[in-house]
Amino acid sequence: MKIAIVRGKYLNKYEMQYYEPLVRKHKLVGFGSLSPIHSKFAFPVVKLPSPMDLPNFPYKMPILNRLFIDAQYLFGLEGKLRGFDIAHSAETYMHFTQQCLNAKKKGYVKRVVVTVSENIPFANEGIWGRKRFKKRALAEVDHFVAISQRAKEALILEGCPEEKITVIGHHIDTKKFKIPNSKFQINSKSQIPNSKTIKILFVGRMGWSKGVYEVIFSAKKLLSDPDLKNYSLNFTLVGEGKEKKKILELEKRLGIEKWITHKVVPYEKMPEEYQKADIFLAPSLITRYWQEQFGMVLIEAMACGLPIVTSLSGAIEEVVGEAAVKVQPGDFYSLTQAIKKFILNPKARIEYGKKARERAVNYFDIKIGAKKLEEVYRKVLV
Repeated sequence: MKIAIVRGKYLNKYEMQYYEPLVRKHKLVGFGSLSPIHSKFAFPVVKLPSPMDLPNFPYKMPILNRLFIDAQYLFGLEGKLRGFDIAHSAETYMHFTQQCLNAKKKGYVKRVVVTVSENIPFANEGIWGRKRFKKRALAEVDHFVAISQRAKEALILEGCPEEKITVIGHHIDTKKFKIPNSKFQINSKSQIPNSKTIKILFVGRMGWSKGVYEVIFSAKKLLSDPDLKNYSLNFTLVGEGKEKKKILELEKRLGIEKWITHKVVPYEKMPEEYQKADIFLAPSLITRYWQEQFGMVLIEAMACGLPIVTSLSGAIEEVVGEAAVKVQPGDFYSLTQAIKKFILNPKARIEYGKKARERAVNYFDIKIGAKKLEEVYRKVLV
């Protein structure tokens, strides 16, 4: 099969992990903007100009989205899809999905598959033209890949026939994201260590929707807890975002900045960050317009055998199952108590780390995802 993976500016290594094993049997070509998130993959990449490539300026995205309905437009994409069996794009409202459908209508490509992350029905319809985009996609796309059961249910509520949807979550390379040899092995029968130095990790966008403020509030509570006075607690926050300046100011205001480290880490180095940690946090929030769509960082942390404290936001529960402690979104008090229990109970950290690793290997390894994806491609070409 000859497959075009169309992601524009958002072409990235995180998602493409479980596509790459397919290059052994099929011809894959990625289509990105001139400046995608990542450029090097196991398959070649065609870069096309996009409004998304413009330098940042005030109100960039609101302006571009209103001019283009959706700024994820790739100039010349339709012609470049000539001769492909499948064009696989993302989201019903993105402009390059419409371009893939245009290419199909012209006979350039046989089928169009679309991955959908959105799990809130009728979301992303506030901009003029997007309802039309979504309506056409629901009618003309050959098959949808929903990354969660919630995304599938949202599609069904919007009018998509259930038989046109397959749920395939994100998948990662569990040979890269793994438990380090230098660390206590969760399958070992040796004595459980009780180190007084605890490293707590958060990975994600520095935005309030990811629960980063709750992480900071919990850090303050834990660092001043008399029950933990004999522990050395260190917090690492990996990521960037528009709230970072305010986060740094808050840390100083609370007097905890020396216990918190901020980092930006290349994706290929991320396994090392997880492997150095003792506890992982992902306390995403819920709003009217957004809830956690999947949580790639969760399966990365799970694969590295980390005990996880997360929240009941969006698809998180179906991702982690019983392999994590879950608290209510926006509840820094419950978050603090859950972290504290892990700090004081090294046996629980080991037990949850073991469950997390097993779940990651059994459900989220790239070989599993690639097999499911290939089945979808074969199905739509019948």
